Amino acid sequence: MKKLFLSIITLIIGTILISGCLTVEKKEYKLKLTGPTSGKGSIKYINIVSQKDNENKDVSLKDFAELITDYYQGDKFEKEFPELKNVQKKLYVENDVLVAEVTFDFDSLSHFKIFQYDKDSPYMVLIKESFNSEEYAESNGEYNLNNLPVIFWKKNTKEFTWKTTVTSDVSKAVVLVQQFQNWEKTNK
Repeated sequence: MKKLFLSIITLIIGTILISGCLTVEKKEYKLKLTGPTSGKGSIKYINIVSQKDNENKDVSLKDFAELITDYYQGDKFEKEFPELKNVQKKLYVENDVLVAEVTFDFDSLSHFKIFQYDKDSPYMVLIKESFNSEEYAESNGEYNLNNLPVIFWKKNTKEFTWKTTVTSDVSKAVVLVQQFQNWEKTNK
């Protein structure tokens, strides 16, 4: 394990000037109210991949090391979303792609930019403004009424689900399944 850790650190230092990029193909959001605006939720990141750098070089080892050290074992997710509590993270392979799932508690739907004007109004979230690089895919609400990029849920909704596409073209990206499987063997 120490040998793997030292190899990863060496790789990170050796490639510090190379800019890679972790991305995902899709995200699934699930929120369940357990109080008036608080509840439990999850975000599922489907098909985590590494994009090649500006010179078309494979930097997937660096990106995978960042995924493990900063996100999975580290606290980068928690720092990006400090309003979420009891954060739990899983990393696994599903349908031949790398998936991360983060579960958490929240105290307000506003953390997800879901709003309700008053108690008689529907819940709503503006997809284009709230989730910059994500495109709507599906939800358990109504989308695009009157050509608005908004998901509406009935006022009595207790469970909110929606899916987005982050990167539609992952054909040139490097999949991280093999790196994960190798890492998993040495870290059980």
